[in-house]
Amino acid sequence: MPDSSLDLLFERVRQIEGLVMGCLVDAATGMVLGSVQDEGESNVQVAAAGAVDVAHVVSLMSGELAAEGGLEDVIITLRGRYHLIRRFSPAPKLNFLLLVVLDRAGTNLAMALRQLRDLDVSFVRGGAPERRPSTV
Repeated sequence: MPDSSLDLLFERVRQIEGLVMGCLVDAATGMVLGSVQDEGESNVQVAAAGAVDVAHVVSLMSGELAAEGGLEDVIITLRGRYHLIRRFSPAPKLNFLLLVVLDRAGTNLAMALRQLRDLDVSFVRGGAPERRPSTV
């Protein structure tokens, strides 16, 4: 049974089809606040640092700083994987990135992105993800 809102967040992240790895990262420092991953994956710190760098570069390209800008999602497509980076702020001075790495062969990208956005909205609203019945 999940104990904290972070546990609930990762419980929902685990439900994304094709999940290889997911981590919550402080957008300012790059510190990993929590993660979930397959046994064979061990590059959480590297992936988190890369996600922060990508988010900063995209924000700068759009003329806005990462802490104040309007960045929502970054989708990186690689031959075998998708990297989804979602920025959200559960409180005025807190900025987090949620990085989700997915196996491209086992993932519906549109559905995964929707799950990530729904998760973000529910986490920011109440501090913990709300449970919704799935509609297929």
